[in-house]
Amino acid sequence: MRHLLTNRGYTLIDSILQLTVLLLFSQLILFYSVWFKQVEKHFFYSETVDWEMFSVDMESYVSSVSLMQEQINHSGIRYIKDGFEYDIECYPLLIRKQKNRLGHEPMLIGVKSCDMQVIENQVVIRVEFASGRKEERTYEVFVSSQ
Repeated sequence: MRHLLTNRGYTLIDSILQLTVLLLFSQLILFYSVWFKQVEKHFFYSETVDWEMFSVDMESYVSSVSLMQEQINHSGIRYIKDGFEYDIECYPLLIRKQKNRLGHEPMLIGVKSCDMQVIENQVVIRVEFASGRKEERTYEVFVSSQ
């Protein structure tokens, strides 16, 4: 009994108390990690940012065009701007842009389905993302006579 009261190491009670504190803190870490994933999902959702960046690009593309036409089955649009022909087309996983039917520039990634329509002086784009989120935007087309 005399050896149990020395300062040579941990006692069983000390180790049980430290293990209890460790388990309590590990539960808090687990709680914060789950909470942070929920916050990240709502505030830092990349699809929203990607969609808004795509929309800003589309606004600049459809201003001052010489010709705007819809492709077959609403799969894309073709327009002429500054003497160059551009195609913006829907594919199963992305929306891409081509210049003079060459190259392949991805504009929006993670797309499940897409629909583009030209209605008078407007372009309507409907997108469904792989996550199931749906977006729709209408762009005003400014056709110049040059």
